[in-house]
Amino acid sequence: MHPSTGHIEEEDLESYSRRRLSEESAARAERHLLICEDCRERLVEAEAYSTAMKYAASGLRTPDRAGKWRRWFLKGLIPASAVLVLVGAVAATWPVIRRGAAAPFAVSLRAMRGPASQATAPSRRRLLLELDLTGLAASPSYRIEIVDQLGNRVWQGACGGHGATGSVAVPAQERGTYFVRIALPLGETLREYGLEVRGTD
Repeated sequence: MHPSTGHIEEEDLESYSRRRLSEESAARAERHLLICEDCRERLVEAEAYSTAMKYAASGLRTPDRAGKWRRWFLKGLIPASAVLVLVGAVAATWPVIRRGAAAPFAVSLRAMRGPASQATAPSRRRLLLELDLTGLAASPSYRIEIVDQLGNRVWQGACGGHGATGSVAVPAQERGTYFVRIALPLGETLREYGLEVRGTD
């Protein structure tokens, strides 16, 4: 983490994207990515750039011997041009991707009784779960689980335990009824919310 901004440094973000961080550093980066939208967006950008560069490298060949550089140049020119087009397309569409990534659907999960306690959300859209932590046992962080109607876990993450509320970003889910569980890191479940995902998929 950068000491002044608290965000993941560029070098560490690139190493995480290439899966070159140690297990401990990768776990620390993942915990930060769960709660930091800026770093998630930077990770998407880094992975797009890395993919473009890998594509470029796969199309270029080192000449076998001196004197074959013309053939290498002609073979490498087409893939390199394709990469330039790909990079240009990514740059042109990045603002749209960025806007889409910056707007997950917010779902407020509050401790209530009765049918009103089941929140609803759209399918095929990333979610930002806003969790009511009022009255829970104090903990620096909580484990968040989403399970389906049969109790099968479909996602797991974590959120910080500061204040009466917490939030965590989760990937899009298919239509169905789910349960969001808040638990202590060691596994004791403290609270459960109903969540109905609706849509036309």
